[in-house]
Amino acid sequence: MSSARARLSFSRSCRALSGVFADMDAVMAWFSAKDRRDRFTVRRVPLTALDRWIYLQDPLRLGHRSGKFFTIEGIRARTDFGPVPSWDQPIINQPEVGILGLLAREIGGVLHFLMQAKMEPGNVNVLQLSPTVQATRSNYSRVHGGHAPRYLEYFAEPGRARVLLDQLQPEQGARFLYKRNRNMVVQVDHDVPAHEDFCWLTLGQIKSLLARDNIVNMDARTVVSLIPMSDPDESPDYGLLDGVGGFRRDAYLSFCRSDRERHSMDAIMTWLTEGKARHAMQVTPLPLDGLRGWQVTDDAIFHETGLYFSVIGVDVEARTREATRWSQPLLHHQGEGLVGFLCQRQGGTLHFLARGSLEPGNRDGMQIGPTVACSEVAARANRVCAPRFLEHFLDASRGMVRYDAVQSEEGGRFHHFCNRYMIVEIPPGQEPPVPEHYIWLTLGQLWRMARHGHVNIEARNLLACLGAEENPQ
Repeated sequence: MSSARARLSFSRSCRALSGVFADMDAVMAWFSAKDRRDRFTVRRVPLTALDRWIYLQDPLRLGHRSGKFFTIEGIRARTDFGPVPSWDQPIINQPEVGILGLLAREIGGVLHFLMQAKMEPGNVNVLQLSPTVQATRSNYSRVHGGHAPRYLEYFAEPGRARVLLDQLQPEQGARFLYKRNRNMVVQVDHDVPAHEDFCWLTLGQIKSLLARDNIVNMDARTVVSLIPMSDPDESPDYGLLDGVGGFRRDAYLSFCRSDRERHSMDAIMTWLTEGKARHAMQVTPLPLDGLRGWQVTDDAIFHETGLYFSVIGVDVEARTREATRWSQPLLHHQGEGLVGFLCQRQGGTLHFLARGSLEPGNRDGMQIGPTVACSEVAARANRVCAPRFLEHFLDASRGMVRYDAVQSEEGGRFHHFCNRYMIVEIPPGQEPPVPEHYIWLTLGQLWRMARHGHVNIEARNLLACLGAEENPQ
């Protein structure tokens, strides 16, 4: 069937199915209508005014009366890695493993994924597209007294769907203590009606939405980054997606073959293992009122310099959530951060400059991160400890910007925490000096390392965004 006939057939099939859209105009019209209709209220309140949240004692920490959900605790980090040898901070301790799941099915011969228009109290624009299921164990076991998440049975009940992906992946190691979520993609072969808050999107449509600011949330991005489409090293034609989710050849993302990799997979594992063995981070629990430089008040927890993040409280009303009213603390961030990959064609194959990342919440030591990950860029850009290679992202003349969009971090825990995600390609032959804790990886290698849990969430978010910049609208 020709491409034009395939698109026509797909468009006709969409008309008969609710929650399925043939083009991006229809997707955005649906999303905009949801945003206008569903009003949510997020009101800042003092921490001591939060319903069922209290300062717990011995040691001092902020927690829920049920003992579920999460706690805000204090830690002291000491390390021989990086420019700062020791610091204190609050951190989220959430030992539960949540589910981030996408339900998939073929519609018109094209794989679609069920996405939810979901409010999160910390989202800068409140409503964003999330996975089919995005829930902690406390949520889906209904500690909040609300309903169970829709479609949970396809992920929690064996045999209800065919498992395509099921992996534990780490969350932000700078903000969560040893936190992991279960990233899942499951497929069904039968019709699953889409609730009014859900829609079926192709991977191509999701990539198109990732080219826009603050539409696809962080939890959806991490799952999308792991979707097993095909192995880049085995399929050199693996590339961007067309508007209905099929593959097309693309010169920019000329994925590697093994004879074009700068480093073998064994060499990459040796580099990472040496980093884990050579550099350590000792994390010591502390009471919140024992943190150096931090103030603990009835209203908030904040750093005395005004830099970094603070812990605030919010009351929430949301008609479309499992629980329609609740209170909770959030980590509030001032300013905008930057997360970026430098890339360069080496031997005709695109390589990405990855960085060893060691953070206090990492469960297994060093992970593979993007070239740059920096919060509050405006406050840090001119400081002595500004991240290496940051100038390549702040000065567009140093390379070709291949991706540039602002994306929100996890709105269920972070308040208005946005990062500018960038991919900048530098010209061949102009390779900058590479310190020992950096390494050039192909996209195929990054993807394989991510599938084994070695790539941090910031880098995975960038992997999800690859292809968004040139995907048809």
